[in-house]
Amino acid sequence: MLAYTYIEKGKFGLTEKPKPKITDARDAIVRVTLGSICTSDLHIKHGSVPRAIPGTTVGHEMVGVVEEVGTGVTSVKPGDRVTVNVETFCGKCFFCQHGYVNNCTDLNGGWALGCRIDGGQAEYVRVPYADQGLNRIPDTVSDEQALFVGDILATGFWATRISEITEKDTVLIIGAGPTGICTLLCSMLKNPKHIIVCEKSPERVRFIREHYPDVLITTPDNCKEFVLKNSDHGGADVVLEVAGSEDSFQMAWECARPNATVTIVALYDKPLLFPLPDMYGKNLIFKTGGVDGCDCAEILQLIEEGKIDTTPLITHRFALNEIEEAYRVFENKLDGVIKIAIY
Repeated sequence: MLAYTYIEKGKFGLTEKPKPKITDARDAIVRVTLGSICTSDLHIKHGSVPRAIPGTTVGHEMVGVVEEVGTGVTSVKPGDRVTVNVETFCGKCFFCQHGYVNNCTDLNGGWALGCRIDGGQAEYVRVPYADQGLNRIPDTVSDEQALFVGDILATGFWATRISEITEKDTVLIIGAGPTGICTLLCSMLKNPKHIIVCEKSPERVRFIREHYPDVLITTPDNCKEFVLKNSDHGGADVVLEVAGSEDSFQMAWECARPNATVTIVALYDKPLLFPLPDMYGKNLIFKTGGVDGCDCAEILQLIEEGKIDTTPLITHRFALNEIEEAYRVFENKLDGVIKIAIY
């Protein structure tokens, strides 16, 4: 089969690999019908994910059809359309039992697919712990509607859940990339008093204005003043940092009111320092990633009910044999790209 593979730092390549096989009773083999490219894939390419293993098929955003299941799998069967979770988790260890599935103690617990074991930018993928890692897609939900459930939508849902947003809050979301938009959609479910999105890209600002006209928008150079003007207590009650830069991290805590919650959603590609003397007295609560992707069934129900729609994020579509061009477009942010569907 065709598989897009992490060759070495700075190099991915489309290669031929054997079709995966069941290696454990809890495995499932899924025929990938639709996949996508994530910024985390670019982090692997650039060498920013030390645990990523060269030779691994990349890709962790996908939906497909179950081809085969191990004898221990009970929740799905061959022929089922499914979303694939970004995380591998056993469901039985201390962390899984408490909902912290990103910290599953299994050897391949947490983010494994497309990082430490073969992922889904391929024709087929083996999914360990399939009872936890796969969710059946309702008949009325299309592949494109379900494509982002297992990763960026799960991330946005998790981030808003742990941020404990209320209807009285002013929420600041820093970054309107794909994960930022999914975080926005999940924040909207909480009906806060105000949602402010900070984004520097004119194309992404236009996208937000076109699709979510009730959302307030500002740019990084004016963010702090804008937040102060549109909040009640000297800053945002909740800040969700989804941009992942040194500047956006500083903006996040500076724009938060005293005793606010700052949730770090972004994956940073270098260490950052907490300027604790400058923060002293703000009494901020920091909540950090990564995603605990255990809400996929609820997310699929919300999509089925028409309460979440991420299909506008799909701006480009490429076949698997065109994936090199898809990466070129995505990595260089060409042609107004937000998300790419690989079929």
